[in-house]
Amino acid sequence: MNTNALVTPSPTSAKYWSVLKDLSNSVKLELITLLSNSVANSVSGASNEKGWTKSFAGRWEDDRTAEEVIEDIRNSRNANIKMVWKSRTGFRGN
Repeated sequence: MNTNALVTPSPTSAKYWSVLKDLSNSVKLELITLLSNSVANSVSGASNEKGWTKSFAGRWEDDRTAEEVIEDIRNSRNANIKMVWKSRTGFRGN
């Protein structure tokens, strides 16, 4: 069986293959299953990264009401960027 027909192994995988190639087929299949599960778990873990904010639900602790928090946020805002508007006629104002 030509093992190089499908993949050109990296140096790391070539080292592993030199150790694993003489194992029985049943052990190789077992290793394939373990590796496949490992990859599947890491892929499903990546999809969970989208919902990482859910772990913060219900964690906010504050004596202020929601309205007070909103008011504090709005009052702390500042417009430190000077905006320049340009109309179609070329008028510039701020």
